[in-house]
Amino acid sequence: MQMIKRVVVWFIETLSEILLLGIVLVVLLGHDPNAFLKALSAYSSGIALLFFTTGYLLTTLLVRAIWNGQALWIYPAIATGLYFIHFEIMNVSLHGAFAPSDRLVIRVGGACVVLVCTFAGTWLLRRSATTADQHRPA
Repeated sequence: MQMIKRVVVWFIETLSEILLLGIVLVVLLGHDPNAFLKALSAYSSGIALLFFTTGYLLTTLLVRAIWNGQALWIYPAIATGLYFIHFEIMNVSLHGAFAPSDRLVIRVGGACVVLVCTFAGTWLLRRSATTADQHRPA
């Protein structure tokens, strides 16, 4: 049951990362004021493609599913490191498709979003485990 909870939390984290990073990029990199949702859709689709093609989804799923660390910050740190690695894989494979200033925005914005989403997911898993332990008969 714990494995299923971890995978569900990972799925919610990933969807949140895609949506929030899309919002960050729309705000920081610009968009047509009359087409916010269109820009958000385009950025979010690109982020989902990045996550899928570079293996970010697979690596974070595996780590989330098997990681059972006690510290609240370790998985978020690992996921953020994986984000940096997979962004560089994508950027190199596209032969530097982003301007250096845009790369910095994507790195920093993405790292913040991944850190917040995975920390929230880890906290939620920890809280549900504590609640389950409290309701377990002695």
